[in-house]
Amino acid sequence: MTKNSKIHGFGLLAVIFVFLFASISMVSAHQPRLEVGQNATYENAIVVENPEISQAFYGKLSESPNYYKITSDKPFKLYINLLVPASPGISANLVSAEVLNSSGESILLINGTDAQWEPYFEEFGGDYYLKGPEATKNLPSGTYYVRVFNTNNQGKYAIAIGDMESFPIEESLTALVTIPLLKEFFFAKPITTLFLEFLGIIMALGSLMVLLAMLVKARKSKEISEITVKVSGVLKPLIWLGIIITTLMWIYVMYQNPLNMMGIVNSILLMVLIILSWYVGSKTYKMEFGRIPWKSTLITVLLWLLFAFVAIVVI
Repeated sequence: MTKNSKIHGFGLLAVIFVFLFASISMVSAHQPRLEVGQNATYENAIVVENPEISQAFYGKLSESPNYYKITSDKPFKLYINLLVPASPGISANLVSAEVLNSSGESILLINGTDAQWEPYFEEFGGDYYLKGPEATKNLPSGTYYVRVFNTNNQGKYAIAIGDMESFPIEESLTALVTIPLLKEFFFAKPITTLFLEFLGIIMALGSLMVLLAMLVKARKSKEISEITVKVSGVLKPLIWLGIIITTLMWIYVMYQNPLNMMGIVNSILLMVLIILSWYVGSKTYKMEFGRIPWKSTLITVLLWLLFAFVAIVVI
């Protein structure tokens, strides 16, 4: 492999990663914050940092209001929007929000009881909500509290704070971890699909990782390279069984949410992975000492890992 081809190969991999993380940034409006299970009392309020940056806090009322604390050393614009999950099997308990100053005086009420709630589909996670009232208020510097409540103080909700979209790479990585937890704890999604999908991924990715480890060692040993050729023949059926399971489950996932933007991106990635996996398998089976396809195998493994992360988000 020439120096230019190496540069082009790693350059292509970098472009793919940048494109996928940019896709997360483009289709996700709010930085997700999972707060379900926290005892968010007035004294132990959830701290909201950078209140003008768009963030979505997911919480649950359990017989008492939830409080959010905002402290700013400069004047700022406060934006608030209320949402509740609308997935099948989850009862929608509409909520309201009230903004209090440091003295406990009410300065803004967002009444969810009398508001019109509209169905809303969130493209990034592929989830459904009822979108409720929103409000904007310019506030001087100081400390403020946002109280979320309803008549019975029961039910799950999401409160969006801030309207300035910002989604750097570190937030994209955090979201890939947070959103699967949202699906389990907030939307009560079944885990059967997730299990079968990742069974296939583990079979394909695990086999490719074993193959990669042997290919790296085979660069310095003709004997190991010959053994690797034989092992690749053994691993080939396992890799393709994993690919078949993954593909079938992914078709089912996309059938449930065909408009999911991240799902569409991951579908394209899966097609690329099928081609790359075939390419790696054919090259390894015919390889000779001194011509070890370990770089293409490494790229394939990295892309499988990326596919797994995005699959967690979509499912």
